[in-house]
Amino acid sequence: MHAFLGLIAALAVSPVSGYSMYAMRVPNGDKVRGVTALGHLDPVLAGPMNEFGMDMIDADFHWTRDFCMKDSDGDGQTNGQELGDPCCEFVYRKNPVVRWTKGVSHPGDATFKSDPKLWEGVVCEEPAAKSANVSTEQIKAQVAATEAAETVTEDTEEPLEVSSHKTEGANETAQEEVAATVKETANGAASEFYLSSLLSVAAVLGLLGFVVVRMRRRRGQWTLLPQQQGQRTQ
Repeated sequence: MHAFLGLIAALAVSPVSGYSMYAMRVPNGDKVRGVTALGHLDPVLAGPMNEFGMDMIDADFHWTRDFCMKDSDGDGQTNGQELGDPCCEFVYRKNPVVRWTKGVSHPGDATFKSDPKLWEGVVCEEPAAKSANVSTEQIKAQVAATEAAETVTEDTEEPLEVSSHKTEGANETAQEEVAATVKETANGAASEFYLSSLLSVAAVLGLLGFVVVRMRRRRGQWTLLPQQQGQRTQ
């Protein structure tokens, strides 16, 4: 018996928990006086959906700007004005802020309205202006980042340029030294070759002179008559 009563209590509580879960998705959804089922015709026992509940389904259970600016019950007040979010700033979990919590009314019941003085003097910033401000800030941040990057690049390029000039100068000096060395080597080699050639010519000429002298002596011996040879021997 106790288990059966507990089951009945659980079934009775679970819809209320479900309604409160959906109520959390709209501003002050759990603070409308005497209402536990905000999107239903019966504010307590639920049942069929009211116009606000139907619009919530169309918005895929998200508090969009269109859903906020809509007048679901046709009482001349927007859903946002009745729920304390006239500027449609509320975002479930990410930005759960409202302008007020006391004096909210039922956005699905035209007989239940809020006091217009609650949003009297409230100036809402247009989404386009917000986007423009965000874009301007982003552009400024990008410009600052670009300038900083250019400064770093210039500071880096200057040492690189000096290093490049130093490298070019070193290369030119090395090339000049190599050329001078080659020239000196070539001059030295030419001088050595010239001296070697002169010595070779002198040696050849000396050898030729020696050969010529020897040949003349032999020819002189061949041309003497036997009588002359005898006389030379006497």
